[in-house]
Amino acid sequence: MPDKCIYPSLLLSGTPKDAATQLIKTRAERIIVLGLSANFASIIPTSACPCYWINARDAAISHIGCQVITTALYLDTLPNAKVTGDPLADIERIPSVHVDTAMCKRFKEQREGKRWLAYFSATGESEESIAYGLFNRAIRHKMGMMLLAPHDIERCEPVYRESIKYRLQTIRHNRFSTSFIPLQTRVYYIEEPEPLTAMYACADFVIAGGTLHEDAQHAPDIITPILYGKPVLVGAAQRQNSLLAAAIASDVVRHADNEEQLFSCLRELIDDPQSGATLAHRASEWLTRQPGSTARVMALID
Repeated sequence: MPDKCIYPSLLLSGTPKDAATQLIKTRAERIIVLGLSANFASIIPTSACPCYWINARDAAISHIGCQVITTALYLDTLPNAKVTGDPLADIERIPSVHVDTAMCKRFKEQREGKRWLAYFSATGESEESIAYGLFNRAIRHKMGMMLLAPHDIERCEPVYRESIKYRLQTIRHNRFSTSFIPLQTRVYYIEEPEPLTAMYACADFVIAGGTLHEDAQHAPDIITPILYGKPVLVGAAQRQNSLLAAAIASDVVRHADNEEQLFSCLRELIDDPQSGATLAHRASEWLTRQPGSTARVMALID
Protein backbone atom coordinates (compact mmCIF):
# COMPACT_ATOMS: atom_id res chain seq x y z
CA MET A 1 0.00 0.00 0.00
CA PRO A 2 1.20 3.61 -0.52
CA ASP A 3 3.83 3.94 2.24
CA LYS A 4 1.31 2.79 4.88
CA CYS A 5 1.85 -0.97 5.13
CA ILE A 6 2.22 -2.01 8.78
CA TYR A 7 2.88 -5.65 7.92
CA PRO A 8 6.32 -7.27 7.53
CA SER A 9 7.05 -7.43 3.81
CA LEU A 10 9.69 -8.36 1.27
CA LEU A 11 9.95 -6.70 -2.13
CA LEU A 12 10.85 -9.29 -4.76
CA SER A 13 13.33 -8.23 -7.41
CA GLY A 14 15.09 -9.58 -10.48
CA THR A 15 13.63 -12.00 -13.02
CA PRO A 16 10.56 -14.17 -12.39
CA LYS A 17 12.96 -17.09 -11.81
CA ASP A 18 14.85 -15.10 -9.15
CA ALA A 19 11.57 -14.08 -7.53
CA ALA A 20 10.40 -17.69 -7.40
CA THR A 21 13.63 -18.68 -5.64
CA GLN A 22 13.12 -15.89 -3.10
CA LEU A 23 9.57 -17.05 -2.41
CA ILE A 24 10.69 -20.61 -1.69
CA LYS A 25 13.39 -19.41 0.71
CA THR A 26 11.26 -16.89 2.60
CA ARG A 27 8.20 -19.13 3.12
CA ALA A 28 5.90 -16.16 2.65
CA GLU A 29 2.51 -16.14 4.39
CA ARG A 30 0.87 -14.39 1.47
CA ILE A 31 1.80 -13.01 -1.94
CA ILE A 32 0.58 -9.59 -3.03
CA VAL A 33 1.13 -8.67 -6.68
CA LEU A 34 0.59 -5.08 -7.82
CA GLY A 35 -0.60 -4.61 -11.37
CA LEU A 36 1.96 -6.67 -13.28
CA SER A 37 1.04 -8.55 -16.44
CA ALA A 38 0.47 -12.30 -16.50
CA ASN A 39 4.06 -12.77 -17.70
CA PHE A 40 4.98 -12.91 -14.01
CA ALA A 41 2.33 -15.48 -13.17
CA SER A 42 4.89 -18.29 -13.26
CA ILE A 43 6.12 -17.36 -9.78
CA ILE A 44 2.77 -18.07 -8.12
CA PRO A 45 2.75 -21.91 -8.21
CA THR A 46 6.12 -21.96 -6.42
CA SER A 47 4.40 -21.07 -3.15
CA ALA A 48 1.42 -22.62 -1.41
CA CYS A 49 0.44 -19.43 0.43
CA PRO A 50 -2.58 -17.30 -0.53
CA CYS A 51 -2.09 -14.90 -3.44
CA TYR A 52 -3.78 -11.55 -4.03
CA TRP A 53 -3.35 -9.80 -7.37
CA ILE A 54 -4.14 -6.10 -7.00
CA ASN A 55 -5.00 -3.90 -10.00
CA ALA A 56 -5.00 -6.94 -12.27
CA ARG A 57 -5.63 -6.38 -15.98
CA ASP A 58 -4.78 -9.61 -17.80
CA ALA A 59 -7.49 -12.28 -18.09
CA ALA A 60 -4.85 -15.03 -17.81
CA ILE A 61 -4.36 -14.05 -14.17
CA SER A 62 -7.79 -15.48 -13.34
CA HIS A 63 -6.53 -19.02 -13.93
CA ILE A 64 -3.55 -19.19 -11.57
CA GLY A 65 -5.34 -19.37 -8.23
CA CYS A 66 -5.07 -15.77 -7.01
CA GLN A 67 -7.82 -13.65 -5.52
CA VAL A 68 -8.08 -10.99 -8.21
CA ILE A 69 -8.66 -7.39 -7.13
CA THR A 70 -9.22 -4.87 -9.90
CA THR A 71 -10.81 -1.64 -11.02
CA ALA A 72 -14.19 -1.65 -12.74
CA LEU A 73 -12.52 -1.10 -16.12
CA TYR A 74 -11.29 -4.71 -16.24
CA LEU A 75 -14.19 -6.45 -14.49
CA ASP A 76 -15.66 -7.92 -17.68
CA THR A 77 -12.42 -9.73 -18.55
CA LEU A 78 -11.58 -10.94 -15.04
CA PRO A 79 -14.17 -13.43 -13.72
CA ASN A 80 -14.74 -13.48 -9.96
CA ALA A 81 -12.66 -10.34 -9.43
CA LYS A 82 -13.32 -8.04 -6.49
CA VAL A 83 -13.73 -4.33 -7.23
CA THR A 84 -12.37 -2.32 -4.32
CA GLY A 85 -11.15 0.92 -5.87
CA ASP A 86 -7.46 1.47 -6.48
CA PRO A 87 -5.44 1.40 -3.22
CA LEU A 88 -2.48 2.97 -5.02
CA ALA A 89 -4.52 6.13 -5.68
CA ASP A 90 -4.24 6.81 -1.95
CA ILE A 91 -7.44 8.87 -1.63
CA GLU A 92 -8.79 9.12 1.91
CA ARG A 93 -11.70 11.39 1.11
CA ILE A 94 -13.13 13.39 -1.77
CA PRO A 95 -13.16 17.17 -1.25
CA SER A 96 -16.42 19.01 -1.75
CA VAL A 97 -16.80 21.63 -4.46
CA HIS A 98 -19.32 24.39 -4.88
CA VAL A 99 -20.07 24.77 -8.57
CA ASP A 100 -20.92 28.38 -9.37
CA THR A 101 -21.53 29.10 -13.04
CA ALA A 102 -22.10 32.85 -12.63
CA MET A 103 -18.64 33.64 -13.96
CA CYS A 104 -19.33 31.59 -17.07
CA LYS A 105 -21.91 34.11 -18.31
CA ARG A 106 -19.07 36.27 -19.57
CA PHE A 107 -18.37 33.63 -22.23
CA LYS A 108 -21.81 34.16 -23.80
CA GLU A 109 -20.44 35.19 -27.20
CA GLN A 110 -18.11 32.21 -27.34
CA ARG A 111 -20.96 29.83 -26.61
CA GLU A 112 -23.23 31.44 -29.18
CA GLY A 113 -20.38 31.26 -31.69
CA LYS A 114 -19.87 27.51 -31.03
CA ARG A 115 -16.33 28.12 -29.77
CA TRP A 116 -14.66 25.54 -27.56
CA LEU A 117 -13.03 26.55 -24.26
CA ALA A 118 -9.83 24.74 -23.28
CA TYR A 119 -8.57 25.29 -19.75
CA PHE A 120 -4.83 24.95 -19.18
CA SER A 121 -5.09 24.97 -15.40
CA ALA A 122 -2.35 25.58 -12.83
CA THR A 123 0.51 25.53 -15.32
CA GLY A 124 4.08 25.36 -14.06
CA GLU A 125 7.56 26.25 -15.22
CA SER A 126 8.12 25.70 -18.98
CA GLU A 127 4.49 24.67 -19.54
CA GLU A 128 2.96 27.87 -20.90
CA SER A 129 5.00 27.69 -24.11
CA ILE A 130 3.62 24.19 -24.67
CA ALA A 131 0.10 25.47 -23.98
CA TYR A 132 0.45 28.28 -26.53
CA GLY A 133 1.93 25.91 -29.10
CA LEU A 134 -0.95 23.46 -28.72
CA PHE A 135 -3.53 26.24 -28.76
CA ASN A 136 -2.12 27.82 -31.93
CA ARG A 137 -2.37 24.48 -33.70
CA ALA A 138 -5.85 23.82 -32.33
CA ILE A 139 -7.37 27.12 -33.51
CA ARG A 140 -6.12 26.43 -37.02
CA HIS A 141 -8.19 23.26 -36.82
CA LYS A 142 -11.28 24.89 -35.26
CA MET A 143 -11.59 28.25 -33.56
CA GLY A 144 -11.82 28.32 -29.78
CA MET A 145 -10.47 30.05 -26.69
CA MET A 146 -7.74 29.20 -24.21
CA LEU A 147 -8.21 29.79 -20.50
CA LEU A 148 -4.75 29.96 -18.94
CA ALA A 149 -3.93 30.03 -15.22
CA PRO A 150 -0.36 29.70 -13.92
CA HIS A 151 -0.04 27.77 -10.67
CA ASP A 152 2.27 30.21 -8.88
CA ILE A 153 1.10 33.78 -8.39
CA GLU A 154 4.64 35.16 -8.61
CA ARG A 155 4.96 33.76 -12.14
CA CYS A 156 1.79 35.37 -13.47
CA GLU A 157 3.27 38.73 -14.51
CA PRO A 158 6.41 37.37 -16.21
CA VAL A 159 4.37 34.70 -17.99
CA TYR A 160 1.96 37.36 -19.23
CA ARG A 161 4.79 39.56 -20.52
CA GLU A 162 6.34 36.58 -22.28
CA SER A 163 2.99 35.71 -23.89
CA ILE A 164 2.82 39.04 -25.73
CA LYS A 165 5.10 37.60 -28.41
CA TYR A 166 2.32 35.23 -29.50
CA ARG A 167 0.19 38.20 -30.65
CA LEU A 168 -3.06 36.64 -29.47
CA GLN A 169 -5.79 38.96 -28.22
CA THR A 170 -5.80 38.43 -24.46
CA ILE A 171 -8.07 39.56 -21.64
CA ARG A 172 -6.72 39.46 -18.10
CA HIS A 173 -9.28 38.36 -15.53
CA ASN A 174 -8.24 40.97 -12.97
CA ARG A 175 -8.75 43.75 -15.54
CA PHE A 176 -11.99 42.51 -17.06
CA SER A 177 -14.49 45.38 -17.12
CA THR A 178 -17.28 44.52 -19.59
CA SER A 179 -20.26 42.18 -19.41
CA PHE A 180 -19.09 39.75 -22.07
CA ILE A 181 -15.76 38.71 -23.47
CA PRO A 182 -15.57 39.76 -27.15
CA LEU A 183 -15.71 36.92 -29.65
CA GLN A 184 -12.34 37.81 -31.14
CA THR A 185 -10.61 37.19 -27.79
CA ARG A 186 -8.26 34.22 -27.98
CA VAL A 187 -6.85 33.97 -24.43
CA TYR A 188 -8.47 34.57 -21.05
CA TYR A 189 -5.67 34.95 -18.52
CA ILE A 190 -6.28 34.11 -14.84
CA GLU A 191 -3.92 35.37 -12.14
CA GLU A 192 -5.75 34.71 -8.88
CA PRO A 193 -6.50 31.50 -6.92
CA GLU A 194 -10.27 31.96 -6.60
CA PRO A 195 -11.09 32.28 -10.32
CA LEU A 196 -8.53 29.54 -11.06
CA THR A 197 -10.89 27.09 -9.35
CA ALA A 198 -14.15 28.71 -10.47
CA MET A 199 -13.11 28.58 -14.12
CA TYR A 200 -13.38 24.78 -14.18
CA ALA A 201 -17.14 25.19 -14.44
CA CYS A 202 -16.79 27.18 -17.66
CA ALA A 203 -14.38 25.00 -19.64
CA ASP A 204 -15.23 22.22 -22.07
CA PHE A 205 -12.13 20.25 -21.10
CA VAL A 206 -9.07 20.66 -18.90
CA ILE A 207 -5.38 20.18 -19.63
CA ALA A 208 -3.80 19.60 -16.24
CA GLY A 209 -0.85 21.79 -15.37
CA GLY A 210 2.06 20.00 -13.77
CA THR A 211 1.88 17.22 -16.37
CA LEU A 212 3.13 19.03 -19.48
CA HIS A 213 6.79 19.52 -18.58
CA GLU A 214 9.18 18.00 -16.05
CA ASP A 215 10.27 21.50 -14.95
CA ALA A 216 6.87 21.94 -13.28
CA GLN A 217 7.38 20.63 -9.76
CA HIS A 218 3.91 20.99 -8.22
CA ALA A 219 1.55 18.03 -7.95
CA PRO A 220 -1.07 18.08 -10.71
CA ASP A 221 -4.70 18.51 -9.69
CA ILE A 222 -6.94 16.11 -11.56
CA ILE A 223 -9.51 15.70 -8.79
CA THR A 224 -11.01 19.19 -9.07
CA PRO A 225 -11.82 19.05 -12.81
CA ILE A 226 -13.24 15.55 -12.36
CA LEU A 227 -15.49 16.85 -9.58
CA TYR A 228 -16.61 19.62 -11.94
CA GLY A 229 -17.52 16.97 -14.52
CA LYS A 230 -14.84 17.92 -17.03
CA PRO A 231 -12.73 15.57 -19.17
CA VAL A 232 -9.04 15.79 -18.27
CA LEU A 233 -6.01 15.58 -20.55
CA VAL A 234 -2.54 15.00 -19.07
CA GLY A 235 0.97 15.00 -20.46
CA ALA A 236 3.96 12.79 -19.74
CA ALA A 237 5.30 14.53 -16.61
CA GLN A 238 4.57 13.48 -13.00
CA ARG A 239 3.69 9.91 -13.93
CA GLN A 240 5.21 8.88 -10.58
CA ASN A 241 2.36 10.69 -8.81
CA SER A 242 0.26 7.87 -7.32
CA LEU A 243 -3.12 9.46 -8.05
CA LEU A 244 -2.21 10.35 -11.62
CA ALA A 245 -0.76 6.88 -12.25
CA ALA A 246 -3.95 5.28 -10.91
CA ALA A 247 -6.16 7.47 -13.11
CA ILE A 248 -4.11 6.62 -16.19
CA ALA A 249 -4.19 2.90 -15.37
CA SER A 250 -7.99 3.05 -15.10
CA ASP A 251 -8.27 5.05 -18.33
CA VAL A 252 -10.26 7.88 -16.75
CA VAL A 253 -8.03 10.66 -18.12
CA ARG A 254 -6.71 11.18 -21.64
CA HIS A 255 -2.95 10.81 -21.49
CA ALA A 256 -0.20 11.63 -23.97
CA ASP A 257 3.52 10.89 -24.06
CA ASN A 258 4.58 13.84 -26.24
CA GLU A 259 3.29 17.06 -27.77
CA GLU A 260 2.09 15.37 -30.95
CA GLN A 261 -0.05 12.99 -28.92
CA LEU A 262 -1.26 15.90 -26.79
CA PHE A 263 -2.47 17.70 -29.91
CA SER A 264 -4.15 14.55 -31.19
CA CYS A 265 -6.02 14.14 -27.89
CA LEU A 266 -6.90 17.84 -27.86
CA ARG A 267 -8.30 17.65 -31.38
CA GLU A 268 -10.39 14.62 -30.43
CA LEU A 269 -11.91 16.49 -27.48
CA ILE A 270 -12.70 19.41 -29.78
CA ASP A 271 -14.24 17.28 -32.53
CA ASP A 272 -16.11 14.80 -30.35
CA PRO A 273 -17.57 16.44 -27.23
CA GLN A 274 -19.55 13.29 -26.48
CA SER A 275 -16.36 11.27 -26.04
CA GLY A 276 -15.23 13.88 -23.53
CA ALA A 277 -18.54 13.68 -21.69
CA THR A 278 -18.25 9.89 -21.54
CA LEU A 279 -14.71 10.17 -20.19
CA ALA A 280 -15.78 12.69 -17.55
CA HIS A 281 -18.64 10.45 -16.41
CA ARG A 282 -16.33 7.45 -16.14
CA ALA A 283 -13.83 9.52 -14.17
CA SER A 284 -16.53 10.68 -11.77
CA GLU A 285 -17.63 7.10 -11.09
CA TRP A 286 -14.02 6.03 -10.62
CA LEU A 287 -13.30 8.83 -8.17
CA THR A 288 -16.38 8.00 -6.11
CA ARG A 289 -15.07 4.46 -5.56
CA GLN A 290 -11.62 5.46 -4.33
CA PRO A 291 -12.01 6.58 -0.68
CA GLY A 292 -11.48 3.63 1.63
CA SER A 293 -10.03 1.41 -1.10
CA THR A 294 -6.86 0.69 0.88
CA ALA A 295 -8.90 -0.49 3.88
CA ARG A 296 -11.10 -2.65 1.64
CA VAL A 297 -8.07 -4.31 0.07
CA MET A 298 -6.46 -4.93 3.46
CA ALA A 299 -9.71 -6.45 4.72
CA LEU A 300 -9.68 -8.92 1.81
CA ILE A 301 -6.04 -9.78 2.41
CA ASP A 302 -6.50 -10.30 6.16
